[in-house]
Amino acid sequence: MCGCGNGRFIKRLRRDRPDVTVLGLDIAPGILDGVPGPVAVADATRLPMATASCDAALALHMLYHVTDIAQAVGELSRVVKRDGLVIASTNSDRDKSELDDLWERAAGDVLGTGRGPTRISLSARFSLEKAPAFLGEAFGHVQTVELPGVITVRDPAPVIAHMASYRAWADQHDVPFDATIERARAILGDHISRRGAFEINCMGGVLVCRR
Repeated sequence: MCGCGNGRFIKRLRRDRPDVTVLGLDIAPGILDGVPGPVAVADATRLPMATASCDAALALHMLYHVTDIAQAVGELSRVVKRDGLVIASTNSDRDKSELDDLWERAAGDVLGTGRGPTRISLSARFSLEKAPAFLGEAFGHVQTVELPGVITVRDPAPVIAHMASYRAWADQHDVPFDATIERARAILGDHISRRGAFEINCMGGVLVCRR
């Protein structure tokens, strides 16, 4: 598993498929401390496995972090067997667009511009819409499986807590962060008071790749 992070998916795989040997890889040594072995520190663009040595490779919500996505895809293709598969996952460009709209409205009110600057998510580099082109360079067949969902929020607190992660981006674009957060809280509170809930449409997906 490439980019295994804290090992959540590895633990699930080992529980559900004890017949499968799973190797966890991540570029950050510290995050592997609590992950049950075998694990190894590795860069996705230089995987430490022999060519055609794996039956399958997983790259779940991680390829958009890689500096050279095309090279990482090539490495995933290299290490899997001819009849093996690679499974990647990511978010759609449409994922949680309601949060972006809320932020733009709030920032626009604070800045007096109508709409604030658009926040570009990290996953946009390898979104569900862009991923097939990257993966198609190394695989003859790429199947996209969309996984839609809806989050219903009746209290502004979780949304505002999520928006706390926007601070660095706001600072880079000269958006007054604290004032924008408070304005977003007011807009969201009014929306929930009038409609009873705030709905966030999620769209992630899995891409199943074969040669």
